[in-house]
Amino acid sequence: MNRGILLLGHGSRRNTANAELQALAGLVEAGLGMRVLPVYFQFERPNLVDEVERLVGEGIREIIVVPALLFPGIHLREDIPAALEELEARYGGRVRFLLTEGFGPDPRLAEIVMERVHTAMSGLTDDGTAAAESAGSADLTDPDGITSRSRSLIEEALGLHYLERFPHREGEIVRRVVHAMGNPDAAHLLRFHPEAVDAGLAAIRKGAVLFTDVRMVKMGINRAALKGFGGRVVCLTHHPRVRLLALEQGLTRSMVAIRAFGELLTDNVAVIGNAPTALAEVIRQSQAGFRPALIVGTPVGFVGAAEVKARLSGQEVPYITMIGHQGGSTVAVSIVNALLALAQGRAGL
Repeated sequence: MNRGILLLGHGSRRNTANAELQALAGLVEAGLGMRVLPVYFQFERPNLVDEVERLVGEGIREIIVVPALLFPGIHLREDIPAALEELEARYGGRVRFLLTEGFGPDPRLAEIVMERVHTAMSGLTDDGTAAAESAGSADLTDPDGITSRSRSLIEEALGLHYLERFPHREGEIVRRVVHAMGNPDAAHLLRFHPEAVDAGLAAIRKGAVLFTDVRMVKMGINRAALKGFGGRVVCLTHHPRVRLLALEQGLTRSMVAIRAFGELLTDNVAVIGNAPTALAEVIRQSQAGFRPALIVGTPVGFVGAAEVKARLSGQEVPYITMIGHQGGSTVAVSIVNALLALAQGRAGL
């Protein structure tokens, strides 16, 4: 790809501050799947001139400069555009520069600020002491005590903002996913169709069939709880016929397995935890008229996973998903098991 991306920070005389830009560049690089180079406008190297020279030397002819600056001060309005004009003149128009906007008053930044505030408030008791100091410790050999303490720690980690964002039954699913992944940041990535939980619970209580993309998802689902509602789990990925068709057609086995379900998907539940191609096929079947009651779509990976989950988020069919590259069978299983617990009248975790 004949394109370079520079994440441009102000630069600081403190190395620890400069390291934060490098960490941010790494996160953006992982999300885009493209090389992102951190550069500094002042005080630190490599600076803008250094990295432009390096990219031009590599044959890059288009450079996107993303200012890691909050608000459009003099650097963003005057100094940086002037510097890019000089660089463009230096290279005789052989390089095209694209300067993006700074961060500004973006609603996503406001969400981060609110999260920080709520987390700070939830970390203190009424008398101002740290909540952890007064919470006590659960008996680590007592299953109920472990669950109760886990819920408390997850709620502390999420803060009031996320508990308000995912109230009631959605919150139970969020807690279960966070617990399964051991990562509170998972809550940031979960997305629910407004009717998802109601649709999923109604389907389960009617004895729905759960169609999964891989055996790992099938094995993780609480089949005893599902059987109590008259439901069952089906996975055809390892079926000999599916193996043969996948080989003949040059398709993934999970995709062929979903295609084999066809009209059986209607009013049942599709649970895709591993394969982006399987989720794409579920969406195709749904658009063809074989609409599931609920799609749990959390495939993981760097090829197609983020894109197909973004497509899922635009569907009218009820869905629960985890945006971006993250996800996996563990996430899909935890969502379904939380729904099963809720269907039984219990907490999701």
